[in-house]
Amino acid sequence: MNESRRIRFGSSIFFVIIILIFGARILGISADGAEDDGIAKKEENPSLVKIICGIFGKRFPPSSWELIQGVMQKIQMKLYPPNLDFRSNSDKSNSEEEGEDRGEKVKEAATRSLEVSKEAIEESAKLAGDVVGEVVHKTAEKVTKHTSHDEM
Repeated sequence: MNESRRIRFGSSIFFVIIILIFGARILGISADGAEDDGIAKKEENPSLVKIICGIFGKRFPPSSWELIQGVMQKIQMKLYPPNLDFRSNSDKSNSEEEGEDRGEKVKEAATRSLEVSKEAIEESAKLAGDVVGEVVHKTAEKVTKHTSHDEM
């Protein structure tokens, strides 16, 4: 049911667009909005086929050679992808030599990260301990008040 409504809506929109396109041509309304007075003009509006051919390129549909050429280009891109490394060859060799330095840098960064996380855990534990301590003191005070009222 819902799908049939969608199809009817799409087809009605299509027909409205077609009526607008061909209605403007039948009534003789030009692109600038002025109506033709029946005077023959040297300039003619391009046909719908010419407009479509202009959108898709020189030829529509493409020839078989153009199709084969496009397929070959896609295959070439799959087999030999473009090199996105724009460094010069000397930079590449230097980076390979610095591989050991990079390993050390990674180790240092990991130890720093562990130290920072250890400090954060210790601080959160202190805060949690303080909160628990306050709660214990409050409950102890309530219990002592409650027991002192019972004794009276």
